[in-house]
Amino acid sequence: MRRPRPAPGFTLVELLLAALVGCLLCSVVVQLLYAETCHGGSLAESFQLKQWQRRTLELLKGDLERASSWQIDPDPSGSWPCVFANRQPKLAITPRDGSEPVVYSLGSAPSAIWRGDVLMRCGPAFGLQGEIRSGSRYQNRVVLDGVDRFQLHQPSGLPVLQMLLEQRTCRGGRVRSRGVG
Repeated sequence: MRRPRPAPGFTLVELLLAALVGCLLCSVVVQLLYAETCHGGSLAESFQLKQWQRRTLELLKGDLERASSWQIDPDPSGSWPCVFANRQPKLAITPRDGSEPVVYSLGSAPSAIWRGDVLMRCGPAFGLQGEIRSGSRYQNRVVLDGVDRFQLHQPSGLPVLQMLLEQRTCRGGRVRSRGVG
């Protein structure tokens, strides 16, 4: 007597095992894609902060190029063209043309739209082409927000100013930029 041959195909156990392995592989792929997306967002944020810091340092360098002198941590009670309102003046730059000093200050934001401490520039307005408009009034403008650290150092005997900017990312990382002017 001949035995009947089993029908070709997979058993229920084999199908369930294959489905389980497929689900595990899919969940690993989804987790990797999610982690990559978060990492990409973090890199994009760091890149954006770095760009803003470089723009700020270039603005500072431009003011220093037009300077006859500068003073680090000037006296806040002095006669300044702008009001500091709970911010500490960090740098006063005296222009060669004899106009009032351009002052950079650090401290609390002027309104709730800014995140954390702000670096502000009290100086003449700029035109559409990026040039300083002669005869314009001095204005207090936010240059950079979310500033954790703004450090200035002048090596003794050198007409050079070393600058450091540091900000914290939303995910807790830190972005630093250094400049010399």
